[in-house]
Amino acid sequence: MKKLFVILLSFCAFSILAQNDTSHIIQVHFLYGSKPTKKFKSIEKKYFGGLHGGHVSIQVDSTDYGFSPSGKLHIFNHKKKFHSVFQAKEISKQAPYPKDAKVVTILIPITQQQYNQIRTIQSNYCKSAPYDYAFLGMRCAASAQDVLGQIGVVKKRKRLKNIYTTFYPKKLRKRLLKQAAEKNYKIISHQGRPTRKWEKD
Repeated sequence: MKKLFVILLSFCAFSILAQNDTSHIIQVHFLYGSKPTKKFKSIEKKYFGGLHGGHVSIQVDSTDYGFSPSGKLHIFNHKKKFHSVFQAKEISKQAPYPKDAKVVTILIPITQQQYNQIRTIQSNYCKSAPYDYAFLGMRCAASAQDVLGQIGVVKKRKRLKNIYTTFYPKKLRKRLLKQAAEKNYKIISHQGRPTRKWEKD
């Protein structure tokens, strides 16, 4: 009887530890799409994608990782000649985007196993981009979906499904904001400067 009690106690302790094994936090940064307001078209730049543009990157520790084009932008993805780069940017305590940009950051707790996985994935991707960057192919949002899917933060999808379900950052942002509300993830928001019209959720 005593041995059975010890086994049950050990099992309960293991279950509690497994549930609370969130020793790391990753930060998913979303820069909102935008365009100059009418009064400030002369001083504000046009950005790729306009209101449906923006960017998404994943910060692990003090390094921010993001997928970007390199060279001429392909319309359709190339299977061999990649015009893409997976970049790692050391940011320390600084924000990855300008202070006057509209940005939302979602802080997601992950386990040690997930942490090891994402470090390996990002290291490998930085050494050699896994796919081409193309307007009708993999871009920053689909790439972030790919990485988060591999570690189980979001549903893992095949590449083609990543492309058409996460065509631009807002698609992934809405899913993660919904998940954040359900799981009580911390969210940090910054309002953009009034000289630009910013995308809404």
